[in-house]
Amino acid sequence: HTLRGRAQSKIDWSKSPFRPVKNAGKNAVGDFGEHCVNNLYNSILLESKIVKKGHDVLAWTKKIEVKTAFQNKQGSFFFNQIYYECQETGVPKDWTHLAFVFVRPNRIEIWECERPDDPSLYFRKNNGWSWNKNDPRKLGDIWKCIYAEDS
Repeated sequence: HTLRGRAQSKIDWSKSPFRPVKNAGKNAVGDFGEHCVNNLYNSILLESKIVKKGHDVLAWTKKIEVKTAFQNKQGSFFFNQIYYECQETGVPKDWTHLAFVFVRPNRIEIWECERPDDPSLYFRKNNGWSWNKNDPRKLGDIWKCIYAEDS
């Protein structure tokens, strides 16, 4: 009864190589993005490691906060919980760069920017800051696509 009459998704994940990660839950999705960013930096010979302390990936001198979104059934991407301070202590987070990992059924894109001084110019307030649109080209001029690949 719950599923009968529900609108079908516009996005077909049935043949996607990323479907197992998508179905494994939010922690797997987050880990996937962190590994994508870490592997990208290591592939261009910049020493990189996943740290998950104030930021997610340390790539040479960049402290990167990584957010990952799989395309949702409406065709958009929702990145949230972009925090500038620790929620428990109020201490500022130390990340210097922000990376968004966009995952479509057969494509990955990584977009990166330096930490915006004024998040209200780029994000909406929602459990921290968030971004929810259907196309990474709508991010704004501070962002750069640093990786794109079709699978």
